[in-house]
Amino acid sequence: MGHALHDKTVVVVGCGSGIAHDEGARVIVAGRDEAKLADAYDGLDVTAETVDVTDDSSIRTLAERVGPVDHVVSTASARARGKLADLERKNLQLSFDTKVIGPTMLAKHFAQQMNPDGSFVLFSGVNAFKVNIGCLGVAGAVPFAMTNSFLTGVTLKIDGGEPLT
Repeated sequence: MGHALHDKTVVVVGCGSGIAHDEGARVIVAGRDEAKLADAYDGLDVTAETVDVTDDSSIRTLAERVGPVDHVVSTASARARGKLADLERKNLQLSFDTKVIGPTMLAKHFAQQMNPDGSFVLFSGVNAFKVNIGCLGVAGAVPFAMTNSFLTGVTLKIDGGEPLT
């Protein structure tokens, strides 16, 4: 296997267990709980940072601290769970904010410091769950499908400030 990530900077937002570490990349993991991330990567050459993808100033601050990057990977998620009858608007809004708006804002704030040939990878997590009929937050459920279909179908054109296509 080649070393395509050797000497590259990779930012992983959300649960980024082990990604890019074996390829010699500078890995920065970021999430809401810096201490939890630091514990998860204790002893590895991985930097833990704090970011809340539902807060633009938090994203902007992370981008400023990190500097130039080669790759940004978002695995951030906050699924609305439970039965439809019990669904609360705030949980559905958090799901959209974390899975749709947050990664789009990550792209916005990191785009200007993305190195040539860099990438944004937005994981949907669609294949991570077994169907559970009648519940939300699992594959096949409405909120999960709505937020993840955005990630599955969207292409973010970053160069030159082009609009989302």
